[in-house]
Amino acid sequence: MKRRIIIHTDKTLKPVDSKIECELVRYLNNEIIGIIDSSNAGRTVEEVLGFGGDIPIASTLDEFLTLKPNYLLIGASSFVGTFPMEWYPMIIKALQMRIHILNGLHQPLSALAEFDLLAKKYKAKIVDLRESGEKPVKFRNLTKNIQAKKILITGSRENSGELATTLELLAMVHKKGISADWIPTGLSSRLIKGKGFITESLIGDLISGYIEADLVERDQKFEYLFVEGQGSITDPVRASVAIGILHGTKPDAVILCQKVESVNDTRSIVDAVSNYQHLLDQINGAPVVGVSLNTALLSENNAMELIKNVSERLRVPVIDPLRTEMDSFFEAVKRVEKR
Repeated sequence: MKRRIIIHTDKTLKPVDSKIECELVRYLNNEIIGIIDSSNAGRTVEEVLGFGGDIPIASTLDEFLTLKPNYLLIGASSFVGTFPMEWYPMIIKALQMRIHILNGLHQPLSALAEFDLLAKKYKAKIVDLRESGEKPVKFRNLTKNIQAKKILITGSRENSGELATTLELLAMVHKKGISADWIPTGLSSRLIKGKGFITESLIGDLISGYIEADLVERDQKFEYLFVEGQGSITDPVRASVAIGILHGTKPDAVILCQKVESVNDTRSIVDAVSNYQHLLDQINGAPVVGVSLNTALLSENNAMELIKNVSERLRVPVIDPLRTEMDSFFEAVKRVEKR
């Protein structure tokens, strides 16, 4: 049965700031049928985000029942991750209507007896997205034997556009007739691909093992394997995630992504590439072969000026996956050599 998902936002829906909601609206658009956000109720997603079409926004779940939703996503953007008491009536109503719960909170809802009993009574599922659901996987240093070329698409700061870069690059490579797959590592990507794990919720010393095991499983089937990065090496909250993914991948090449706020950000981008290249030199010497910029906060003209300036400074392809063509990235990927 096709998923018909209602997203309950933790905060007011906004362009750029609502990272996960924006990613799901863009790349899971055919499954999102509504968004609960009292601040924007009565508007469409297109009117709020500038893309997404006529997906309606309303204040309550009740207003969407006539659309026959079968999934409710909660807690997608919650950092604290504990279940707010004020959500109780909504969850109870959803389970009673046989609407499955996709739980993005750190706190598992299936462990709460009242919800578990209701889910069983009404034959609804509670899917705690942040639980791996698998046995712990230990890193075994097997990535050096993988035949596929491994490209890590990672970020230098929060909301740098790793997922958009990964999916746009993958789509372009497929159009060129080249076999490729991707490793999802976040909440949005797990929902989009329909499987995977959320690295920031794994035990730190297991992250590299999960990434390695996923790559080994897909080896011999594809020419390229793209790994979606999370966090950044300078982020005090998520640096361990970024480093774990890096070691688990041992990439043949890296595409570095960065969110920019000014046309004058050239220096910070150059420094970010230099810092990441220094780290790569200590692992396996893989090169940074391209830079992807999230220029959503800039005008079209300023974005193009910044892209041009950074490309001239670094002498590697620079793009915004949602604003520019990806052909230069395709050429860079084709030149990647196994390490």
